[in-house]
Amino acid sequence: MTAVSFIGYGDIATRTSTALILSSYTKMRGLCRYPELKDNPAHVELIAGDAANAADIERAVTAETEVIIMTLTPNRQSDDSYYNGYVVPARILQNHLQTNGWEPRIIFVSSTGVYGQRDGSWVDETSPAEPNDQAGKSLLQAEQIIASASPHTSILRCSGIYGPERTRLAELLISGEGTITPAWTNRIHADDVAGFIAYLVQHPEKSQPVFLVSDDEPLLQEDAYGRLAKRLGIDLRTIARSEAIGRRGSKRISNRLLHASGYQLIHPTYEPR
Repeated sequence: MTAVSFIGYGDIATRTSTALILSSYTKMRGLCRYPELKDNPAHVELIAGDAANAADIERAVTAETEVIIMTLTPNRQSDDSYYNGYVVPARILQNHLQTNGWEPRIIFVSSTGVYGQRDGSWVDETSPAEPNDQAGKSLLQAEQIIASASPHTSILRCSGIYGPERTRLAELLISGEGTITPAWTNRIHADDVAGFIAYLVQHPEKSQPVFLVSDDEPLLQEDAYGRLAKRLGIDLRTIARSEAIGRRGSKRISNRLLHASGYQLIHPTYEPR
């Protein structure tokens, strides 16, 4: 039975482990700061620790680990949250694996924030990754480190993840703090991020070095806001507007390679509930 180690055990890892346990994957462990606060329906062996601590990584990843799933988050307690939340753990894992001569499969959850396009152009896995902010630069650096840590690595560049308990956009609309721009936006449901990770664990022959993980329908920001505003009963005419593209840029994500893998999206379009 494949032994899986999660580095970072939050919402996406919880959903992924639940999908895997339904497929009879029972040898799973997860590293997180506060196991006692976690919902753990898959009964994963949770290890209290920090992904930025070498001793904790060594406890989470052992000789029997065949698949490592990295679902990291920015370290909000740090001034350089993305560097310390992504680059530092990536370097620690790289050193741990290379010191021991281990080459497990690695699935690393990253972001389409590594792309700096601002002109609404289509982006796929062959497009240049040229981030225009420090968060994107740190993510790209972490990707490069992970790619050199093992020859069996898949980088998943996810667009904006939505789903239960991800309420930032709703809060912006309700508070009136949101701003509508002409930008193209992209998103993916948390169920599909976890579903695709589980699919790759179960079908290693489908792996690729990089996947863009997004749904089938890039939306202009006004369209995306409009769908959620309708769900919330908010008049979109009350939301501020600007012609200036924000820091996330403007691009349309192609998920052609994801579809080519055989994975079937659970939520192919954005339908807020």
